[in-house]
Amino acid sequence: MALTGIDLAIVVIFYVVLLAIVISTKKLTRSVAGFLSGERCAGRYLLTIAQSMAFTSAIGIVAGWQSFYKNGLGGTWWILMGIPVSVGIAMSGWVTYRYRQTRALTMPQFLEMRYSRKFRIFAGMVAFLSGVLNCGIFPAVTARFIIYFVGIPEQFSLFGMMIPTFPAVMFVMVGTAVILAIAGGQIAIMVTDFFQGLVTNVACVLAFLFILQKFGWTTILDTLATAPEGHSMIHPFGQGKLPNFGPSFFIMMTVLRLYRQGVWQGNAGCLAAAKNPHEGRMANMLGEWRNCIIWILVLVPLAVWVIMHNNAYADMATQVNTTLAGIDDEYFRQQVLVPTGMKLIFPAGLMGLFLVMMIGASISTDDAAYHSWGSIFVQDVIMPFRKTALTPEQHLKYLRWSLVGVGTFAFCYSLFIRIPDYIYMYWGITEAFFTGGAGCAVVGGLYWSRGTTQGAWAGMITGGTMSLGALLLRFYWEKIEFLTRISEEAPNGMKLAMIALGAATVVYFVVSLLTCKKKYNMDKLLHRGEYAVDDDKVEAAEKGQEVSWIARKLGFTDEFTTWDKVIYIGQYTWIGFWGIIFVIGTAYNLINDVSDEAWKSWWKIQVSIFAAMAVLVTVWYAIGGTCNVIDLYKTLKSKEIDIHDDGTVQHDEQ
Repeated sequence: MALTGIDLAIVVIFYVVLLAIVISTKKLTRSVAGFLSGERCAGRYLLTIAQSMAFTSAIGIVAGWQSFYKNGLGGTWWILMGIPVSVGIAMSGWVTYRYRQTRALTMPQFLEMRYSRKFRIFAGMVAFLSGVLNCGIFPAVTARFIIYFVGIPEQFSLFGMMIPTFPAVMFVMVGTAVILAIAGGQIAIMVTDFFQGLVTNVACVLAFLFILQKFGWTTILDTLATAPEGHSMIHPFGQGKLPNFGPSFFIMMTVLRLYRQGVWQGNAGCLAAAKNPHEGRMANMLGEWRNCIIWILVLVPLAVWVIMHNNAYADMATQVNTTLAGIDDEYFRQQVLVPTGMKLIFPAGLMGLFLVMMIGASISTDDAAYHSWGSIFVQDVIMPFRKTALTPEQHLKYLRWSLVGVGTFAFCYSLFIRIPDYIYMYWGITEAFFTGGAGCAVVGGLYWSRGTTQGAWAGMITGGTMSLGALLLRFYWEKIEFLTRISEEAPNGMKLAMIALGAATVVYFVVSLLTCKKKYNMDKLLHRGEYAVDDDKVEAAEKGQEVSWIARKLGFTDEFTTWDKVIYIGQYTWIGFWGIIFVIGTAYNLINDVSDEAWKSWWKIQVSIFAAMAVLVTVWYAIGGTCNVIDLYKTLKSKEIDIHDDGTVQHDEQ
């Protein structure tokens, strides 16, 4: 159905609120540190939603729909294997806690602190190139969603001229993200992401409830059960014939999740924005529960699958197929299939709410990406070459223009480049171009005193070269006769990324062991002991109570309040429950022949649990985040600005 007056009103209100936030935060951006990291004043709930929105992108949601339209509820079983990894990362503060301790404003700045200036420049160049290639497809996917969800024609008339819709929609989306990012930097990004996160939470819950009410569990599950053998939408152990989104896909996703944590710089501003390392750790941990909200969106592609495979909705399926018949590109067709079906399902009001959710998800990711990659270009590629320091005003102008440049590139790249793969696969290989080498250098640099500059160079060159070669191979495979004789279809980007990561890690550790002559001073790098910084210290939450050995092993420190401990225990319970369910369920299915009917009963239970948690988290984080935003505004208005805190590294002897 077309947008109604109610839907258009929702869109207008959304943009008015965004404009108000941009105006208010622009006044608070008074320094380079403020533009890059929000003066390190963000509380845990604000960070939780801002960080998750930086990755809860419109393109990320569409990528998830591509996956779950292929593997259904069965595919969600394999996500459970990643919960212990994700929660373990959050509870331990893996990478992010120690990175915040270094007080670096960007990851390449840390790489200079740990290794050398030349390595920083090289890493900054690789990070920038990897990042812009990765985010270069964002505008295209978002524009296609909007066009096919709303049902906008390919052209429209403006002042007597026929304007193509696709570039026009992209221009509006890219322009909005760029303006927002350059106006208030990381401060504006965090606050607008928080607002957009609230909209996303509400939209996800309402969409979930509406789909259940419209179709009912019985219709959904019975229709999914009609999938052909080896492509089961119900039974996770009946997906052996899925070529791209079977169990191996989720195993690779889990490994990459561990490897990219804190290394991938798509939300670099949030990584440095926490009030202190403890707040950053708590934000990461709280983010795991917010994933429940995004998880319940799995019902959206399943609802479209139902209308495409259930004879009761044959008229809807015909409309979708008619639209898709005019699209020759397989990957393009897979991107717009679900949005095309959704517009036939959602009623007035929910259409508008879901549209602004996707617009907000796009803006929140785009502005974070443009801010991150533009900042890295200035901080880690341009600044190290300068012999004289910039004034704060000049520095901010450079940063803002770099954001405009990244946005312009993304617009042009999306306009002219066709990606020959599914979104997840393309992301995997473009991310690996940087994380393939930087991942081992970052993890080794933060946790291993024997990591050397030579090892970092070797790992970065190995991972970057292999990833770039794999990306080019993926683009040109079909055009090279020799390769097509080997296989008609190129290996997907996720598999190629895994090979690059593994090779780079081995090279880093071998070369470091061969070249290490002296252990690195980790206390100085992490500002511990005599090098501690007063602003990062957190007083013991409960005086006179020493943290036991067992508690410390579980991740507790004297920074934890009673409420912090309750949250951590809750997370341990959550991870323990799903971990046990996954292990027992997998073992039982490998030994016994479990029926589809049994799995249908289980899915009702699991989805209900995730939905209940989604509702709880929506209310809880809205209250906590609002308090954090109020505190952020108060703190920034009175905070004393340090003009020397601009990401420059002062070198001296250890």
